[in-house]
Amino acid sequence: MKTTRTSTAYQHVADSVRRQILSGKIQPSQQLPTERELCDHFSASRITIRRALQILADEMLIERRQGRGTFVSPSPSRRIPLLNSDVSGSLAAHAPDLDRALLALDWKQANDEVTVTLQLFPGVKVLFARRTDLLHGEAVAFDEIYLPEQVADRLNDDDLAQLRFLERWQAVQRIRLGHLSQSIEAVAAASEQVSVLGGAVGAPLLKEVDVFFLSTGLPCGLFVSYYRHDLFQLTSTVRLSFDGQQESQP
Repeated sequence: MKTTRTSTAYQHVADSVRRQILSGKIQPSQQLPTERELCDHFSASRITIRRALQILADEMLIERRQGRGTFVSPSPSRRIPLLNSDVSGSLAAHAPDLDRALLALDWKQANDEVTVTLQLFPGVKVLFARRTDLLHGEAVAFDEIYLPEQVADRLNDDDLAQLRFLERWQAVQRIRLGHLSQSIEAVAAASEQVSVLGGAVGAPLLKEVDVFFLSTGLPCGLFVSYYRHDLFQLTSTVRLSFDGQQESQP
């Protein structure tokens, strides 16, 4: 089962310009029309055009040069930003054409890693799901999730296939998420990941491990995700405090 987002006006503009850049219709280092010209061409407001251009800049397809205008990057290659505090939100903004397919759904006995991570009793069963994200029909990412019964007993196939699953999860199960712990690293693709994403064994992938906690502080979900390195990049915001120390922006 798949779910698809509906494009907004700024996403439509970004998608149109993106296609022209990636197809070579707009050449590397070529200057784009002015914001006013783009407004006229797309019959869009300046706010819409500016938001669309920001999306393309975040994807490293264009460069906005102060006082000179906007130019295509010298070597344009799409990179979908993964905002570490809001992955689903960044995907909604930068990949509205993304679909999600549910590959597997089953109740299974938790292995040692899941048992320890989610603080479960040995031998208990968890809901296991494997999902893949598709861009124009091509698999670009997939994840495996493990949920204890008390936070998963009402979920169905359609719920698990939602791109904004966290919102659906909380609504269906009547729970409130409090925080998550997250680790992201570059890994070499194993045969299991290659079977879903293609490519070659040993090729680089971006691996993300999220452990979600309820507002009570109890762990309630383990999510292990793999992203193609050629299409995604980790994006984060860092706030500098007055004493010179860096703090992650929530």
